[in-house]
Amino acid sequence: MIYYESFNDYKCYMQSKISVLQVIPQLDVSGASQGCIDVANYLINNNHSCVVMTHAGKRLEDARNKGIEVIISPVHSKNPITIFSNIFRLLRVIKEKEINIIHVRSRAPAWSCFFASKFSGKKFVSTFHGTYNFNNFVKKFYNSIMLRADGTIAISKFIENQIKQKYSIRPNYLKVIYRGIDTNIFNSDNVNLHRIKQLKKQYCLEPDSIKILLPGRITGWKGHSILIQAIAEVIKNLQTKIEVLFVGPDDNIGLIKRLKDQILDLNMASTFHFLGSSNEMENIYALSDIVISSSTDPEAFGRISIESQAMGKFVIASNHGGSKETIINDKTGYLYPPTDYKELSKMIIKAITENKYTSDEVSELSKNNVRENYSLEQMCEETLKFYKIVLGF
Repeated sequence: MIYYESFNDYKCYMQSKISVLQVIPQLDVSGASQGCIDVANYLINNNHSCVVMTHAGKRLEDARNKGIEVIISPVHSKNPITIFSNIFRLLRVIKEKEINIIHVRSRAPAWSCFFASKFSGKKFVSTFHGTYNFNNFVKKFYNSIMLRADGTIAISKFIENQIKQKYSIRPNYLKVIYRGIDTNIFNSDNVNLHRIKQLKKQYCLEPDSIKILLPGRITGWKGHSILIQAIAEVIKNLQTKIEVLFVGPDDNIGLIKRLKDQILDLNMASTFHFLGSSNEMENIYALSDIVISSSTDPEAFGRISIESQAMGKFVIASNHGGSKETIINDKTGYLYPPTDYKELSKMIIKAITENKYTSDEVSELSKNNVRENYSLEQMCEETLKFYKIVLGF
């Protein structure tokens, strides 16, 4: 029990204790969902309170197992009537949970949160998780709700620049807070060597091959086709056994068929492995040698590059978006012109021939880059500080 010598001490404590309502459409495997859970967990563990309002998702039980209160509500909906109804759902939660700051992570629920904050007098914060492209005034106006806040968090300098270049409206506070990862999980010293051997056997991987990993949902802009073309060039020029691992949600059946047809046409069926989703990415990184981020569109941040560096892995990524900030070019990875599969193949060959993927010096530099700039603790601490600035504490 905490004792207070005076009412003023109690008043100061109550003012510094923050109660946050985070609103996100789904608690799924996205970086936005991970950030939501991480911030909520941090707040609760540091004597603040946090409630999450969401529609559904695979991470619901994960959040609840961490002691996070999750309220199910149709905040994913873009239906105007539902968006309007969500204002009143939010107001009930704000009152019942004594919320003093609303933090939204997506555009559709941001409209409800905006009006709920106005009606309740509570502060409203948003996180700009993507580029939110638009090609007309209506879509631009729809996107702009993320900036009609008391404070907006940009997850990279790239996103901050996008905001400043594309929108005239500004929140009272705009701050870059890089995404952070748990370096206790993504840590090469903590991997299960026995489990890694099991995974190699499970996926029929050869013991002496160089394993190239592309993590991420199988969707057009992640550049799986670009990597396939690049690997064909690598095989032509290197007398080394290569295996490529595609790891991530594989619900795009049509695209997967096209990718497999492309692989067959290039006579590389034994080279590629479609592993599907994994809940043990730290072990997948550990059994890999080189990690690729071949996105054809800019990554808003690029969690792949951070996770792989934390595991001491060499990264090759498209030279745009957040990857330009998170990778130290020529030191912890290489950057290549987006969509240029020939340049990507040259970078892969260079990484292999110069033994970048086996260098202890490169590995340690990569780990230090993450520890110093992209830790989970740093992200959460900066988010809490941002809340306090917005609240005027």
